[in-house]
Amino acid sequence: MSLPFDVHRLLPAFLSAAQTQNFSAAARQLGVTPAAVSKNIRVLEEKLALRLFQRNTHSVLLTEEGKALLAQVAPLWQALSATLEMAGSTQQQPSGTVRVSMIPGFGRQMLMPLIPEFLARYPQIDLDLSLDARVVNLVGEGFDVGIGSQIDPDSRLVARPLYPMQMVLAAAPGYLAQHGTPQTPANLRQHHCLLHRNPATGRSVKWRLQQHGATLELDLPGRLMSSQPEMLLDAALAGLGIVYLSRWYAEQHFAQGTLQPLLQEYWPRPTQIWLYYASADLPPRVRAWVDFLLDHFRPPPA
Repeated sequence: MSLPFDVHRLLPAFLSAAQTQNFSAAARQLGVTPAAVSKNIRVLEEKLALRLFQRNTHSVLLTEEGKALLAQVAPLWQALSATLEMAGSTQQQPSGTVRVSMIPGFGRQMLMPLIPEFLARYPQIDLDLSLDARVVNLVGEGFDVGIGSQIDPDSRLVARPLYPMQMVLAAAPGYLAQHGTPQTPANLRQHHCLLHRNPATGRSVKWRLQQHGATLELDLPGRLMSSQPEMLLDAALAGLGIVYLSRWYAEQHFAQGTLQPLLQEYWPRPTQIWLYYASADLPPRVRAWVDFLLDHFRPPPA
């Protein structure tokens, strides 16, 4: 396809609208009017002879042709932006906004304590943090970096191991004094279990444990279920039952004695938390963030 020479000026409107699925939100992102975004996309559709969006009163959705164009153009546009940014910042401190998607618990418990140091070290970098309990499309949704446990092994993403997430079982001493301490995974069925509901499926998350080298998946009954691990932690501290959650929630309570670890020999193997991004050619603002995190979480030498 031979493209018109001026098509490049229309692409920011297309990319922002594809990311936000809303012309008004795209306009705010670009600092223009919604009418300008709509016009640029209409002109782009005419020049390409393609319908890129399905429009309704509340949102816009990419057509199959729009999705194909996004998959081809977004990586190239991101690479071009990174190249221009690096060329313009050779003699300057890294600057600009780094957009990050991360799993909520890791963001609140592990990253938030580090952010003041990062912002003080890089006064010209802003952080835009999205706490998403889902797998995001980095390029399609406009993120520079993702942090999570689920990575497509066949994708072209650059993935770096960041942190081993350990799931634990715990309960308050008061609960155990009243109901006893489970000695095996089978004993959990006689206890009050505090269950995490998966927001995507609406079902409780199974407890995965290890026994004799095999993985046990326990679908347990419980009188209290929540989509928020913090609420389950509060319930456990109140003596309402046994909780299964990431160790970063429970660590300080183990040290204080307000929670007691249970069935440690059955805890599952840690799950890797990954730091991932679309290309190894990172602009300075993103490279600063990536290197900062890798330096902080790098395991000490043996």
